[in-house]
Amino acid sequence: MPTIGTWLADQGARVDALSAGLGHTLNRAVPSRLRRIVEKMQTGRQHHYGQVAAIGFLGATILYGLIAGGHMMTLLDRTVAAAFFGIQEIRIGGEIETPESAVVDQLDIRGGSLLGFDASDARERLIALPWVKDADIRKFYPNRLDITLTERTPFALWQNDEMISIIDRAGVVIGPYKDVRFAALPFVVGKGADSRADGFMAMLQRHPFLADRMRTAVLVSERRWDLVTKNGITVQLPENGVDEAIDRLKALQDKDDVLSREIVTIDLRLKDRIRIGLADNMAETVIKENESVIRRLAKAGGEI
Repeated sequence: MPTIGTWLADQGARVDALSAGLGHTLNRAVPSRLRRIVEKMQTGRQHHYGQVAAIGFLGATILYGLIAGGHMMTLLDRTVAAAFFGIQEIRIGGEIETPESAVVDQLDIRGGSLLGFDASDARERLIALPWVKDADIRKFYPNRLDITLTERTPFALWQNDEMISIIDRAGVVIGPYKDVRFAALPFVVGKGADSRADGFMAMLQRHPFLADRMRTAVLVSERRWDLVTKNGITVQLPENGVDEAIDRLKALQDKDDVLSREIVTIDLRLKDRIRIGLADNMAETVIKENESVIRRLAKAGGEI
């Protein structure tokens, strides 16, 4: 059924045709009132068509930009991901010293989806945490993440200048020493001692009589070690031939129990002798209690 709008449009078209065919003469013949109605209709149609054209052009431009820039699929992906693959569950295992909150922060999810989650980037952020040595991240669709941490094992305390740090077996600094739970760890001191502590401790384990007495190991000039026993004796080890030097100390220990004496230093740096250093204020007591040892020291000029 024809509508009023259709009829008006048809009438306008007819008037346009008449005007085109008869020229100004016919225009003058048409009543002025009718001419004004027709002119108003034509102006309205042109304005409406202009709005539609402008909106259509703008929409086409935006759509083209989204498609050309690859943003259309991104927008669709995000919409679908948010609706069906939003991360709703995180399971964390292997954490002992690492807070769960720190793990979640490093994952940097922020309402993201499992589809767009980059596990490789997240792993790099996790292993940047002090205690984390490695991390395994697995996705379980539609909405779960499983995180398994491998933490560093504290191996020793390392003092460099005034700073005391917890290190692992490879010498990697885990963090500053603040917790007394780690007070029983071996204590190494000096520049370079962090990376050489593992080798030194492995060597020392071959000599249990000395390892059991160790309190501190000091790396001197990044070349050789001094070992300080629990009762305060400093055993000066050579740069080379350490095992042989400790074997000589073992023979002396078995014979005279020197590591229980009131002495200050045992110098093992020379291959053909062992030097014993006595504390000035303890010399008289040592002489009285350990006469046989002191006599031998005196004969050798303070050397054994």
